[in-house]
Amino acid sequence: MRDDGDTTRAEGPSPNGFREGASGDRALPAVLQDPDEPFFWDHITPRTIDPARWATFQRYMAEILEEFGMDLDTPGTHRTPERFLRALFDSTSGYEGDANLLTAFPTECRGGPDCLLSQVIEGPIHFYALCEHHALPFFGVAHIGYVPHELIIGISKLTRLVRVFARRFTVQERMGVEIIDTLVRLLEPHGVAVHLAATHLCTQMRGVREDQSKTWTSFWRGSYESQPAMRDEFLQTVRVSRR
Repeated sequence: MRDDGDTTRAEGPSPNGFREGASGDRALPAVLQDPDEPFFWDHITPRTIDPARWATFQRYMAEILEEFGMDLDTPGTHRTPERFLRALFDSTSGYEGDANLLTAFPTECRGGPDCLLSQVIEGPIHFYALCEHHALPFFGVAHIGYVPHELIIGISKLTRLVRVFARRFTVQERMGVEIIDTLVRLLEPHGVAVHLAATHLCTQMRGVREDQSKTWTSFWRGSYESQPAMRDEFLQTVRVSRR
């Protein structure tokens, strides 16, 4: 990659995934910061890339972009290989988290195994992911519902849970299964529902080039599987939230 002598620090995370402040101190990305969270379960294994390898990747990226037709000699593009790699690194920060370490809290249930609380529904939760087939983005919204038993989870953690699995190379179907199975393991609730609606650029920018298509996926566990009225209430809430 060309070196024009510009020593200005690039925007975005350093190769190890942290953002640096003016003093050089490392801090978690803003979207992962939570002053009320004592343990950063979604940022426990920061990825590191050796600076020499990072420089090699930038050279490879520059060669690819030039071969595809980009002019890297303009003020707006001479650092594009670096920016592209940093954006890709930041977009896959979900690999640094372990959703199984998420903290749950006791509910007000006092009636034993048959104690039922009202379902909790959260959404729309916006997410952005990279399809593992073409490394192109797919993005949309998630809705999560669950019927607590003895444990509940902080509402903000539902958003962070979605993003832990979205910020990886993945597919929409796997992402939904990972979210719902994590909540089942963690909370042992009466039921869990996850609904994802997304636009996939791999079908809009290439291939069939279907520019209006969306993909919907729904996942059910427990009481949502056996009680149609509960599923209907959840889906009605999803429909209302999209208006």
